[in-house]
Amino acid sequence: MMRRHPSPPSPLPAGEGGRLSEAKLVAAACLVIIFLFAAIPGHDNARAADVQSVPLLFYHETSEEPRLRELQDEFDFDEYIDRGMTEFEQMALLKNWVYKNIKYALNFKDSDLRDTIGILRRARRGDPFICTTMSTAFMQCAVSMGWTARQVFLKRPTGEEHAGNDIWSNHYRKWVYIDVTWNLHIERDGVPLSIQEIRREWLKNRGAHVVYVFGAGKKERRYTARQLPIVRRDSRVWKLIPVDRSWLGYFNRIAVLGRNDFFTCCCPKGPGARKPMYVVRNTAGRGRYAGSFVPGGIIHPPSRLFHDLNRVDVALESRGGKRRARRAKSVEVRLNAFGRYNYTPNFMEYLVKINDGDWKVTGERFRWDLQPGTNILKARIMNRLGIVGPVTEKRIVMPMEKKRGPDPRFRRKGREIAEIINSSRD
Repeated sequence: MMRRHPSPPSPLPAGEGGRLSEAKLVAAACLVIIFLFAAIPGHDNARAADVQSVPLLFYHETSEEPRLRELQDEFDFDEYIDRGMTEFEQMALLKNWVYKNIKYALNFKDSDLRDTIGILRRARRGDPFICTTMSTAFMQCAVSMGWTARQVFLKRPTGEEHAGNDIWSNHYRKWVYIDVTWNLHIERDGVPLSIQEIRREWLKNRGAHVVYVFGAGKKERRYTARQLPIVRRDSRVWKLIPVDRSWLGYFNRIAVLGRNDFFTCCCPKGPGARKPMYVVRNTAGRGRYAGSFVPGGIIHPPSRLFHDLNRVDVALESRGGKRRARRAKSVEVRLNAFGRYNYTPNFMEYLVKINDGDWKVTGERFRWDLQPGTNILKARIMNRLGIVGPVTEKRIVMPMEKKRGPDPRFRRKGREIAEIINSSRD
């Protein structure tokens, strides 16, 4: 069960001229919007309580932001997604919820909205929104649940652009792409893919082996590459921009927004909401990026943009060095949730489990008493919204104690007594 907050586009087929011109209008408008957002100057981030500095600058929404709880309380999407049995099932249900509650249309004038509470209130009255606004809503709803989500911007080789979301999965230990505009995520062999993995599949064989997963729960539908284009009538976007074999071309170029603190920094409309913007440097298949496809974008290698979150690194130290480590009866454990390529937003505490014991709160350093045989230590984090991270495990095998045999003197005396008994019987 999820926890509430603790209190205090490619060208369309020929012969459809009207639809084609409308799709081009969508692409051109998205391009203008993203360029305008990226060019806006920075702003004061004094209220951002969780600022990540390595491996890159990212402004995380603080768990103390009151509108996160207000968002859940008013719209109750947390109760809807609680039906999911796993973390990612719940994320897919949130994707489905946003898709069902926000209609799509070419609403460019509201594309800079940053307040999901206001967006959903208007959507409840029937107002439609474009991809940038829908991805904002998914991101803030996900953050309110304790997950880390961010906005991403994609660009086809032909120039059309689109906005979607990245979300960190503790279960899969990686970023996963979510597209609420079409209510899709992409899988291969049953595993949801990241933006980089989707791009590799597109460059390798135009996505011949991926599966397009629509919706979530009992109404989830799966489409293979052979079943494209996908035909649906539950949103206007399917008529404007169908998902066909060229759809993965959106992943030709990728940019990631370096913040999800829209409530704190720039609600309801903020001038600094598109800074910092990072562009993924990738040389596979299409040549080196000559420059950013958004003004002011900073080019980074994928390792910096798709770093780990919520991981605990466990270091073991024994007094006396390695020679005495095998004979030591205890080791010092050092936990670290903030490595060079790892960060834990809204960190609250470390949890450890030793052998078959219960999970317990601990500090970043403690001594681990070892027993003969296999010793198992598991560690993870919990953030301030009650979400636990992936488990890191360490094992130490200690030699079993040798059992001493009986004292030879007693064996000798035993033989003498046996001889006396036997002689008396004779």
